[in-house]
Amino acid sequence: MPELSGATCAPDCDRTQVNRFDRWAAGNYDESWSTVGDIATASTLALPLIVLTADEGIAKGLNDDLVVAEAALLTSAAQVSLSFAVARPRPRVYSEQAPLNERTDANAARSFFSGHVANTMAASVAALRTFQRLHQPVLGWVTFGAGLAGSGLVGASRVLSGAHFPSDVLVGAALGAGVGLAVPALHDRPLRIEPLAGADYTGLLVIGTL
Repeated sequence: MPELSGATCAPDCDRTQVNRFDRWAAGNYDESWSTVGDIATASTLALPLIVLTADEGIAKGLNDDLVVAEAALLTSAAQVSLSFAVARPRPRVYSEQAPLNERTDANAARSFFSGHVANTMAASVAALRTFQRLHQPVLGWVTFGAGLAGSGLVGASRVLSGAHFPSDVLVGAALGAGVGLAVPALHDRPLRIEPLAGADYTGLLVIGTL
């Protein structure tokens, strides 16, 4: 038995209930675009990690790779939490093109927001900020440009495959960009978090300067 139920309107939701901006995508389903999106996502996530390592060497490059990876992982955590909370049906649930099992499983109610796009945008923006810190603006903007193009392809493929609505993609891009800016900035601050415990209390101690 699945851990959670799927979309409440499955297996054939009413597309007239979708907002006007997203309605044209309701009912989309194409497995080939799903494959394109998976390849584009993996390539876009790998690119900044490879370029950073090639530019800085393994030791320093891996350290900055961890910052980029942290940005992507934080967006994933946010996406998982919100997708369960919102439980928005995916576009494929609004027609009979997709197989019945893909319209009725729990994943069919996890449309909001696009984690693939959020991840690629977070990694691309975090890499740009890292290259700017390293005084490599040209390399940073070239890598970011490639990441932006890859993120665009990921977003288009997720919509055309029936996995997400356009608004899911836009929210994912915005959130990913925000996290991509925030994570490197936090790492640049002299900030430290330590556990704090006493006889009558427990908590976290944040130490740092602005």
